[in-house]
Amino acid sequence: MAYSSQSRGSYGQRGGYRGQRGGYRGHRGGYQRYDIKESNDVFPVKRAYEYSGAAPHLGTPSVIGNYSIDGNREFGYDRSMLQFLKKKYLPETKINVHLDLNKGLKEAVEYKGNPQETFENFLQWVFNNQDDLMDDKTSSRLSADILCMRGTLKRIMKTPYNPHKQWTLLVTEFKGSLYMMNWKTDDGTKDDYEVPRNVGFWGHKFEQYMKGDPEDPLDANEEYRSVLKLVLGDFSLLYSPEVDCADSEEFEEDYQDLRAFVTVKCSRENTEEHKMRNYRRFKLCDWWVENKLSGIPRIIVGFRNDDGIVHTLELLKTEELPEQGENHWEPAVCINFIIAFLKFVKKRVGQDPSVVYRFDHIPKGDIECTKLSESSHLMLLPSWYTKKLFKADEDTDEE
Repeated sequence: MAYSSQSRGSYGQRGGYRGQRGGYRGHRGGYQRYDIKESNDVFPVKRAYEYSGAAPHLGTPSVIGNYSIDGNREFGYDRSMLQFLKKKYLPETKINVHLDLNKGLKEAVEYKGNPQETFENFLQWVFNNQDDLMDDKTSSRLSADILCMRGTLKRIMKTPYNPHKQWTLLVTEFKGSLYMMNWKTDDGTKDDYEVPRNVGFWGHKFEQYMKGDPEDPLDANEEYRSVLKLVLGDFSLLYSPEVDCADSEEFEEDYQDLRAFVTVKCSRENTEEHKMRNYRRFKLCDWWVENKLSGIPRIIVGFRNDDGIVHTLELLKTEELPEQGENHWEPAVCINFIIAFLKFVKKRVGQDPSVVYRFDHIPKGDIECTKLSESSHLMLLPSWYTKKLFKADEDTDEE
């Protein structure tokens, strides 16, 4: 079933949030001197309502693998980091609690990873499982049009409702598939997801309450990730989201999707009307995109005050979020936008598969594509991957 603002009243939005087009064309970032700028390399970002209407169905992604990252950021082909939700924290609707998120702040181990490392961990899993991912046994091509992290897809899908947010993606083509990665520029701008240390710690601490022992030292480096495959429109997507925890009563060892898993979120209490509007407009859209891309049906939200104390737990269902965010955002807009953008990327990158392309979303503007010259020394895919995938060059083992 396609998403449509006409067929689904709860998704309707004809006069909602409208981003301004044009205007600011900010700093392009750390590789500007290497850019080879060409004409008509611009993807116009229209106002959100212009992407409304019928949209391809966003189904449930299939689980094709998993892996773990331990506290030392070491990769493991196992489920050692898989954790389970404490049943006492699974409310039917809402429950009152008192959880102090400041506990253990001084002893906490901060996150030490970065987007490049996270992406290469994903590639390591792909490399090790390449035989199962081949399009067929006679061609050296993966059965995926696009490989990336979930966060990359999430940023794209939210763009119509976040026109002021700047982001940069790097894209390259290799053996018939496009590889996409978030990239943080060196122009001094703040990343969308950067938060104060204590607020970031509160989020990790809340997760620890939900699935572990809050008296243990907190290590933000431990991750459990699933590898998912999703068909969206004309594209097959392969990506790897971090998964918070599973419901032990629904979990099965040979799970094929993530319906037994639960997402855990910590959010500020909404006591004022304008904050509630922002919650409906931005938070609910963010959570819907994230959970739909994962196929996770439930979210536990802990509402905290400014002192880091959680007073309320609420259970949200992914499929009900669009109705709660009615008149602020609609799924069809997010889906139609990402499909249109991916078509633009495929057409543009396909013109020259030997280099890296950079896509910059300009705040309140469009998305500009730049082909980076070879002198930029910017490599999206590591050499161990490009030289040895499909055992193409076995004689390169000495390098």
